[in-house]
Amino acid sequence: MAHQDDDLLFINPEVQRLIRRKCSVGTVYLTAGDAGRSFAEDSYVQQREEGLRASYAKMAGVPNRWHRSDLRVRGHRLVSFVLGGRPDVRLVFLRLPDGLSKGVGSARYSRQSLLKLFRGQIATIKPVDGARSYTREELTSVISEVLALRKAERILTLDYDSATFGVGPPNPADHSDHEMTGRFFRKAAFVAPTRPAVASYVGYGLSLLPANLTPQQRRDKETVYDTYLRYAGCFTGPCPTRPALSENFRRWIAREHTRTHRQPRPGEIMSAVGRTNTKAAVERCLARDPRRFAPGAVTTADCDGSPTQRWTFAGGTIKDAGAGACLTASTEVVMAPCSGSGSQTWWRDKDGRIGTGGSCLHQDDLAMLKPRLSLKPCSPYQPELRWQW
Repeated sequence: MAHQDDDLLFINPEVQRLIRRKCSVGTVYLTAGDAGRSFAEDSYVQQREEGLRASYAKMAGVPNRWHRSDLRVRGHRLVSFVLGGRPDVRLVFLRLPDGLSKGVGSARYSRQSLLKLFRGQIATIKPVDGARSYTREELTSVISEVLALRKAERILTLDYDSATFGVGPPNPADHSDHEMTGRFFRKAAFVAPTRPAVASYVGYGLSLLPANLTPQQRRDKETVYDTYLRYAGCFTGPCPTRPALSENFRRWIAREHTRTHRQPRPGEIMSAVGRTNTKAAVERCLARDPRRFAPGAVTTADCDGSPTQRWTFAGGTIKDAGAGACLTASTEVVMAPCSGSGSQTWWRDKDGRIGTGGSCLHQDDLAMLKPRLSLKPCSPYQPELRWQW
Protein backbone atom coordinates (compact mmCIF):
# COMPACT_ATOMS: atom_id res chain seq x y z
CA MET A 1 0.00 0.00 0.00
CA ALA A 2 0.93 3.66 -0.33
CA HIS A 3 -0.90 5.11 2.71
CA GLN A 4 -2.27 3.73 5.97
CA ASP A 5 -5.91 3.49 4.88
CA ASP A 6 -5.61 2.50 1.21
CA ASP A 7 -6.22 -1.16 2.00
CA LEU A 8 -9.25 -0.37 4.18
CA LEU A 9 -10.85 1.68 1.40
CA PHE A 10 -9.81 0.00 -1.84
CA ILE A 11 -8.92 -3.65 -1.03
CA ASN A 12 -11.60 -4.45 1.48
CA PRO A 13 -13.55 -6.73 2.02
CA GLU A 14 -10.82 -8.89 0.42
CA VAL A 15 -8.31 -8.18 3.21
CA GLN A 16 -10.91 -8.94 5.88
CA ARG A 17 -11.93 -12.15 4.07
CA LEU A 18 -8.32 -13.38 4.04
CA ILE A 19 -7.79 -12.55 7.72
CA ARG A 20 -11.02 -14.29 8.74
CA ARG A 21 -9.99 -17.39 6.78
CA LYS A 22 -6.80 -17.49 8.90
CA CYS A 23 -4.57 -16.69 5.95
CA SER A 24 -1.13 -15.22 6.55
CA VAL A 25 -1.53 -11.51 5.77
CA GLY A 26 1.32 -8.99 5.75
CA THR A 27 0.74 -5.42 4.64
CA VAL A 28 3.61 -3.12 3.65
CA TYR A 29 3.05 0.66 3.56
CA LEU A 30 5.59 2.58 1.50
CA THR A 31 4.85 6.16 2.57
CA ALA A 32 4.26 7.67 5.99
CA GLY A 33 1.02 9.25 4.78
CA ASP A 34 2.36 12.41 6.38
CA ALA A 35 0.68 14.90 3.98
CA GLY A 36 3.71 17.15 4.42
CA ARG A 37 3.45 17.32 8.22
CA SER A 38 6.41 16.95 10.56
CA PHE A 39 7.01 13.41 11.76
CA ALA A 40 8.99 14.63 14.77
CA GLU A 41 6.72 17.45 15.93
CA ASP A 42 3.20 16.00 15.84
CA SER A 43 1.53 12.63 16.09
CA TYR A 44 -0.30 12.55 12.75
CA VAL A 45 1.68 9.64 11.29
CA GLN A 46 1.73 7.70 14.56
CA GLN A 47 -2.03 8.16 14.99
CA ARG A 48 -2.66 6.85 11.50
CA GLU A 49 -0.51 3.81 12.22
CA GLU A 50 -2.26 3.27 15.55
CA GLY A 51 -5.66 3.46 13.87
CA LEU A 52 -4.50 0.93 11.32
CA ARG A 53 -3.43 -1.52 14.02
CA ALA A 54 -6.80 -1.15 15.73
CA SER A 55 -8.64 -1.79 12.46
CA TYR A 56 -6.63 -4.96 11.74
CA ALA A 57 -7.31 -6.28 15.24
CA LYS A 58 -10.99 -5.57 14.58
CA MET A 59 -10.89 -7.55 11.34
CA ALA A 60 -9.13 -10.44 13.10
CA GLY A 61 -11.58 -10.41 16.00
CA VAL A 62 -8.83 -10.30 18.65
CA PRO A 63 -7.75 -7.68 21.25
CA ASN A 64 -5.82 -4.71 19.90
CA ARG A 65 -2.44 -5.84 21.27
CA TRP A 66 0.66 -5.77 19.09
CA HIS A 67 4.35 -6.29 19.62
CA ARG A 68 7.09 -4.51 17.73
CA SER A 69 9.17 -6.84 15.56
CA ASP A 70 11.22 -4.84 13.07
CA LEU A 71 12.61 -6.46 9.93
CA ARG A 72 16.24 -6.09 8.86
CA VAL A 73 16.39 -6.24 5.07
CA ARG A 74 19.44 -5.43 2.95
CA GLY A 75 20.81 -2.98 5.50
CA HIS A 76 17.45 -1.28 6.12
CA ARG A 77 15.40 -1.41 9.31
CA LEU A 78 11.70 -1.69 8.56
CA VAL A 79 9.32 -0.74 11.35
CA SER A 80 7.01 -3.71 11.86
CA PHE A 81 4.28 -4.88 14.24
CA VAL A 82 2.84 -8.37 14.78
CA LEU A 83 -0.70 -8.89 16.09
CA GLY A 84 -0.93 -10.69 19.45
CA GLY A 85 -2.85 -13.94 19.10
CA ARG A 86 -2.48 -13.79 15.31
CA PRO A 87 1.26 -13.91 14.52
CA ASP A 88 0.32 -14.45 10.87
CA VAL A 89 -0.85 -10.81 10.69
CA ARG A 90 1.99 -8.29 10.30
CA LEU A 91 2.16 -4.60 9.35
CA VAL A 92 5.35 -3.05 7.93
CA PHE A 93 6.04 0.69 7.56
CA LEU A 94 8.80 2.17 5.37
CA ARG A 95 7.68 5.76 6.16
CA LEU A 96 8.84 7.34 2.91
CA PRO A 97 7.65 10.93 2.32
CA ASP A 98 4.12 11.42 1.03
CA GLY A 99 4.50 12.59 -2.57
CA LEU A 100 1.15 14.42 -2.45
CA SER A 101 -1.46 13.86 -5.12
CA LYS A 102 0.53 15.13 -8.11
CA GLY A 103 3.87 13.67 -7.02
CA VAL A 104 5.52 17.05 -6.45
CA GLY A 105 6.40 16.19 -2.82
CA SER A 106 6.23 18.50 0.17
CA ALA A 107 8.61 21.34 0.98
CA ARG A 108 9.15 19.82 4.44
CA TYR A 109 10.76 16.73 2.93
CA SER A 110 12.73 18.37 0.10
CA ARG A 111 10.06 17.69 -2.54
CA GLN A 112 10.81 13.97 -2.55
CA SER A 113 8.26 11.55 -3.99
CA LEU A 114 7.92 8.00 -5.24
CA LEU A 115 7.04 9.37 -8.68
CA LYS A 116 10.30 11.31 -8.90
CA LEU A 117 12.27 8.29 -7.68
CA PHE A 118 10.61 6.01 -10.26
CA ARG A 119 11.33 8.47 -13.07
CA GLY A 120 14.94 8.97 -12.01
CA GLN A 121 14.38 12.65 -11.21
CA ILE A 122 15.86 12.05 -7.76
CA ALA A 123 18.55 9.48 -6.96
CA THR A 124 17.34 8.55 -3.46
CA ILE A 125 14.40 8.98 -1.13
CA LYS A 126 14.78 9.27 2.66
CA PRO A 127 12.18 8.11 5.22
CA VAL A 128 10.58 10.83 7.34
CA ASP A 129 11.80 9.14 10.55
CA GLY A 130 15.44 9.62 9.52
CA ALA A 131 16.12 6.01 8.54
CA ARG A 132 18.51 5.10 5.74
CA SER A 133 17.68 6.33 2.22
CA TYR A 134 16.67 4.12 -0.72
CA THR A 135 17.66 4.23 -4.36
CA ARG A 136 15.04 3.06 -6.86
CA GLU A 137 16.79 -0.30 -7.22
CA GLU A 138 17.18 -0.69 -3.43
CA LEU A 139 13.49 -0.04 -2.84
CA THR A 140 12.52 -2.71 -5.38
CA SER A 141 14.99 -5.22 -3.93
CA VAL A 142 13.88 -4.55 -0.33
CA ILE A 143 10.23 -5.11 -1.26
CA SER A 144 11.24 -8.29 -3.12
CA GLU A 145 13.14 -9.55 -0.06
CA VAL A 146 10.12 -8.91 2.18
CA LEU A 147 8.01 -10.93 -0.26
CA ALA A 148 10.55 -13.75 -0.02
CA LEU A 149 10.66 -13.60 3.79
CA ARG A 150 6.85 -13.79 3.90
CA LYS A 151 6.78 -16.56 1.26
CA ALA A 152 4.22 -14.42 -0.52
CA GLU A 153 1.84 -16.21 -2.87
CA ARG A 154 -0.30 -13.21 -3.82
CA ILE A 155 0.25 -9.47 -3.91
CA LEU A 156 -2.77 -7.18 -3.61
CA THR A 157 -1.80 -3.64 -4.58
CA LEU A 158 -3.08 -0.51 -6.30
CA ASP A 159 -3.57 0.25 -9.99
CA TYR A 160 -0.15 0.07 -11.67
CA ASP A 161 -1.60 1.13 -15.05
CA SER A 162 -2.86 4.48 -13.80
CA ALA A 163 -0.75 7.46 -14.83
CA THR A 164 -2.82 10.51 -13.98
CA PHE A 165 -0.73 11.77 -11.03
CA GLY A 166 -3.52 13.85 -9.58
CA VAL A 167 -4.44 15.46 -12.90
CA GLY A 168 -7.58 14.44 -14.83
CA PRO A 169 -8.98 13.05 -16.99
CA PRO A 170 -10.07 10.58 -15.78
CA ASN A 171 -11.85 12.33 -12.98
CA PRO A 172 -11.23 11.68 -10.14
CA ALA A 173 -7.57 11.26 -10.99
CA ASP A 174 -5.66 8.89 -8.74
CA HIS A 175 -2.97 9.78 -6.19
CA SER A 176 0.61 9.59 -7.46
CA ASP A 177 1.66 7.47 -4.46
CA HIS A 178 -1.05 4.91 -5.30
CA GLU A 179 0.13 4.69 -8.89
CA MET A 180 3.81 4.37 -7.98
CA THR A 181 3.24 1.87 -5.16
CA GLY A 182 1.47 -0.46 -7.57
CA ARG A 183 4.40 -0.21 -9.96
CA PHE A 184 7.08 -0.83 -7.32
CA PHE A 185 5.28 -3.90 -5.97
CA ARG A 186 4.75 -5.32 -9.45
CA LYS A 187 8.44 -4.79 -10.27
CA ALA A 188 9.39 -6.50 -7.00
CA ALA A 189 7.14 -9.46 -7.84
CA PHE A 190 8.91 -9.94 -11.18
CA VAL A 191 12.29 -10.45 -9.45
CA ALA A 192 11.01 -12.26 -6.33
CA PRO A 193 12.08 -15.95 -6.21
CA THR A 194 8.50 -17.26 -6.14
CA ARG A 195 7.08 -14.81 -8.75
CA PRO A 196 3.87 -14.20 -6.75
CA ALA A 197 0.71 -13.29 -8.64
CA VAL A 198 -0.14 -9.58 -8.59
CA ALA A 199 -3.72 -8.31 -8.34
CA SER A 200 -4.31 -4.64 -9.13
CA TYR A 201 -7.14 -2.75 -7.39
CA VAL A 202 -8.80 0.51 -8.41
CA GLY A 203 -8.03 3.55 -6.22
CA TYR A 204 -9.78 6.93 -6.38
CA GLY A 205 -11.52 5.97 -9.64
CA LEU A 206 -13.51 3.42 -7.65
CA SER A 207 -16.23 6.02 -7.14
CA LEU A 208 -16.99 5.93 -10.90
CA LEU A 209 -17.62 2.17 -10.97
CA PRO A 210 -20.80 0.29 -9.99
CA ALA A 211 -21.46 -0.40 -6.31
CA ASN A 212 -20.83 -4.14 -5.94
CA LEU A 213 -20.70 -4.97 -2.21
CA THR A 214 -23.57 -6.55 -0.31
CA PRO A 215 -25.23 -4.60 2.53
CA GLN A 216 -23.38 -6.77 5.08
CA GLN A 217 -20.02 -6.24 3.37
CA ARG A 218 -20.61 -2.48 3.40
CA ARG A 219 -21.48 -2.52 7.10
CA ASP A 220 -18.37 -4.58 7.92
CA LYS A 221 -16.15 -2.34 5.80
CA GLU A 222 -17.53 0.83 7.37
CA THR A 223 -17.13 -0.60 10.89
CA VAL A 224 -13.47 -1.35 10.19
CA TYR A 225 -12.91 2.12 8.75
CA ASP A 226 -14.67 3.70 11.73
CA THR A 227 -12.19 1.89 13.97
CA TYR A 228 -9.31 3.42 12.02
CA LEU A 229 -10.83 6.92 12.13
CA ARG A 230 -11.25 6.91 15.92
CA TYR A 231 -7.46 7.16 16.09
CA ALA A 232 -6.42 8.67 12.77
CA GLY A 233 -8.79 11.61 13.06
CA CYS A 234 -7.43 12.80 16.43
CA PHE A 235 -4.08 13.81 17.89
CA THR A 236 -4.46 13.23 21.61
CA GLY A 237 -6.00 9.76 21.68
CA PRO A 238 -9.12 8.01 20.43
CA CYS A 239 -11.91 10.29 19.15
CA PRO A 240 -15.26 10.34 20.94
CA THR A 241 -16.96 10.37 17.51
CA ARG A 242 -15.60 9.86 14.05
CA PRO A 243 -15.53 12.59 11.39
CA ALA A 244 -18.35 12.49 8.82
CA LEU A 245 -17.41 10.71 5.61
CA SER A 246 -17.44 12.66 2.36
CA GLU A 247 -19.42 11.49 -0.67
CA ASN A 248 -16.31 9.93 -2.26
CA PHE A 249 -15.51 8.00 0.92
CA ARG A 250 -19.08 6.69 1.08
CA ARG A 251 -18.78 5.55 -2.53
CA TRP A 252 -15.48 3.79 -1.83
CA ILE A 253 -17.04 1.99 1.15
CA ALA A 254 -19.67 0.49 -1.19
CA ARG A 255 -17.19 -0.78 -3.79
CA GLU A 256 -14.17 -2.98 -4.49
CA HIS A 257 -12.94 -3.54 -8.06
CA THR A 258 -9.82 -5.13 -9.52
CA ARG A 259 -8.17 -3.74 -12.63
CA THR A 260 -7.63 -6.46 -15.26
CA HIS A 261 -6.33 -6.76 -18.83
CA ARG A 262 -8.04 -8.76 -21.53
CA GLN A 263 -6.18 -11.47 -23.41
CA PRO A 264 -4.59 -10.62 -26.78
CA ARG A 265 -6.61 -11.24 -29.91
CA PRO A 266 -5.20 -13.24 -32.85
CA GLY A 267 -2.27 -11.38 -34.39
CA GLU A 268 -1.78 -8.96 -31.47
CA ILE A 269 1.47 -8.62 -29.52
CA MET A 270 0.39 -7.01 -26.25
CA SER A 271 2.66 -5.27 -23.77
CA ALA A 272 2.35 -5.86 -20.01
CA VAL A 273 2.54 -2.07 -19.72
CA GLY A 274 -0.90 -0.50 -20.09
CA ARG A 275 -2.73 2.64 -19.14
CA THR A 276 -5.95 3.32 -17.25
CA ASN A 277 -8.85 5.32 -18.58
CA THR A 278 -11.96 6.27 -16.63
CA LYS A 279 -13.43 2.80 -16.16
CA ALA A 280 -11.00 0.23 -17.54
CA ALA A 281 -7.43 -0.75 -18.24
CA VAL A 282 -6.43 -0.04 -21.83
CA GLU A 283 -4.03 -2.55 -23.33
CA ARG A 284 -1.09 -1.46 -25.47
CA CYS A 285 -0.12 -3.38 -28.61
CA LEU A 286 2.95 -3.46 -30.82
CA ALA A 287 2.08 -1.34 -33.84
CA ARG A 288 3.59 -0.17 -37.09
CA ASP A 289 3.29 3.59 -37.27
CA PRO A 290 1.31 4.15 -40.49
CA ARG A 291 2.62 7.71 -40.78
CA ARG A 292 6.23 6.60 -41.30
CA PHE A 293 7.10 3.54 -43.35
CA ALA A 294 10.53 4.35 -44.70
CA PRO A 295 12.33 2.64 -43.01
CA GLY A 296 9.16 2.10 -40.93
CA ALA A 297 8.71 3.16 -37.33
CA VAL A 298 7.42 0.74 -34.69
CA THR A 299 5.75 1.80 -31.47
CA THR A 300 2.98 0.70 -29.11
CA ALA A 301 -0.53 2.07 -29.23
CA ASP A 302 -3.90 1.40 -27.62
CA CYS A 303 -4.98 -2.01 -28.93
CA ASP A 304 -7.66 -1.37 -31.57
CA GLY A 305 -7.53 -4.38 -33.91
CA SER A 306 -6.27 -2.29 -36.82
CA PRO A 307 -4.11 -3.84 -39.61
CA THR A 308 -1.05 -2.01 -38.26
CA GLN A 309 -1.30 -4.15 -35.09
CA ARG A 310 -1.48 -7.61 -36.71
CA TRP A 311 1.65 -9.76 -36.76
CA THR A 312 2.71 -13.28 -37.67
CA PHE A 313 5.56 -15.36 -36.22
CA ALA A 314 7.24 -17.54 -38.83
CA GLY A 315 10.71 -19.10 -38.91
CA GLY A 316 12.05 -16.74 -36.27
CA THR A 317 10.74 -13.62 -37.98
CA ILE A 318 7.99 -11.27 -36.84
CA LYS A 319 6.15 -10.12 -39.95
CA ASP A 320 3.66 -7.30 -40.29
CA ALA A 321 0.57 -9.15 -41.50
CA GLY A 322 -0.58 -6.10 -43.43
CA ALA A 323 2.51 -4.66 -45.14
CA GLY A 324 4.55 -7.87 -45.38
CA ALA A 325 7.71 -6.31 -43.91
CA CYS A 326 9.68 -7.73 -40.96
CA LEU A 327 10.44 -6.42 -37.49
CA THR A 328 14.10 -5.38 -37.53
CA ALA A 329 16.59 -4.57 -34.79
CA SER A 330 18.60 -1.49 -35.64
CA THR A 331 19.55 1.49 -33.48
CA GLU A 332 15.82 1.34 -32.77
CA VAL A 333 13.06 -1.14 -33.62
CA VAL A 334 11.93 -0.61 -37.23
CA MET A 335 10.17 -2.34 -40.12
CA ALA A 336 12.24 -3.31 -43.17
CA PRO A 337 11.89 -5.63 -46.19
CA CYS A 338 12.30 -9.23 -45.05
CA SER A 339 15.82 -10.43 -45.77
CA GLY A 340 16.39 -13.28 -43.32
CA SER A 341 19.23 -11.38 -41.64
CA GLY A 342 20.18 -11.84 -37.99
CA SER A 343 18.66 -8.47 -37.16
CA GLN A 344 15.29 -9.93 -38.21
CA THR A 345 15.62 -13.17 -36.23
CA TRP A 346 13.66 -13.11 -32.97
CA TRP A 347 13.16 -15.55 -30.10
CA ARG A 348 10.40 -15.79 -27.48
CA ASP A 349 10.47 -17.40 -24.03
CA LYS A 350 7.98 -18.60 -21.41
CA ASP A 351 8.40 -15.36 -19.44
CA GLY A 352 7.01 -13.32 -22.31
CA ARG A 353 10.27 -11.81 -23.51
CA ILE A 354 10.80 -11.19 -27.24
CA GLY A 355 14.46 -10.84 -28.12
CA THR A 356 17.12 -10.86 -30.79
CA GLY A 357 20.55 -11.94 -29.60
CA GLY A 358 20.96 -10.60 -26.05
CA SER A 359 18.53 -7.70 -26.42
CA CYS A 360 14.77 -7.66 -25.81
CA LEU A 361 11.81 -5.53 -26.76
CA HIS A 362 11.32 -3.03 -23.95
CA GLN A 363 8.30 -0.71 -23.59
CA ASP A 364 8.92 2.05 -21.07
CA ASP A 365 6.30 2.39 -18.37
CA LEU A 366 3.87 5.13 -19.33
CA ALA A 367 4.67 6.92 -16.07
CA MET A 368 8.04 7.90 -17.53
CA LEU A 369 8.42 11.42 -18.91
CA LYS A 370 9.07 10.28 -22.50
CA PRO A 371 8.05 6.60 -22.75
CA ARG A 372 9.29 4.77 -25.84
CA LEU A 373 9.74 1.32 -27.35
CA SER A 374 13.37 0.23 -27.59
CA LEU A 375 15.80 -2.68 -27.31
CA LYS A 376 17.36 -3.22 -23.89
CA PRO A 377 19.16 -6.01 -22.00
CA CYS A 378 16.89 -8.99 -21.27
CA SER A 379 17.68 -8.95 -17.55
CA PRO A 380 16.84 -8.13 -14.87
CA TYR A 381 13.34 -9.33 -15.64
CA GLN A 382 10.75 -6.58 -15.35
CA PRO A 383 7.21 -5.73 -16.54
CA GLU A 384 8.56 -3.57 -19.35
CA LEU A 385 10.04 -6.71 -20.98
CA ARG A 386 6.90 -8.85 -20.88
CA TRP A 387 4.62 -9.40 -23.87
CA GLN A 388 1.64 -11.63 -24.68
CA TRP A 389 0.67 -12.94 -28.09
